[in-house]
Amino acid sequence: MDPAAGMVDKAVAVLANLATIPEGRNAIGQEGGIPVLVEVFELGSARGKENAAAALLQLCTTSGRFCNMVLQEGAVPPLVALSQTGTPRGKEKAQALLSYFRNQRHGSAGRG
Repeated sequence: MDPAAGMVDKAVAVLANLATIPEGRNAIGQEGGIPVLVEVFELGSARGKENAAAALLQLCTTSGRFCNMVLQEGAVPPLVALSQTGTPRGKEKAQALLSYFRNQRHGSAGRG
């Protein structure tokens, strides 16, 4: 998505809405939406970042496979930045996602 096109925020808002239903989550994960959402963390507007965080939170909490894809895309550093400097909703979603990652890591470490 080209930020200069001016449609990024609207497109990410649509993805955040789609992420609330199973068919939407599957489409986002299978059609290359995860790298785009992670890229929005790095380059997007404040609104784009908060919607990307909301979408990724939905994806991660419902699918271990999608969660691994998010982690492999390098989402943690921009999430940490968003959790500290984002909008109130962006901070909340970023903190929830980081907490989810931590809990997953501790949960899997305890099983091994």
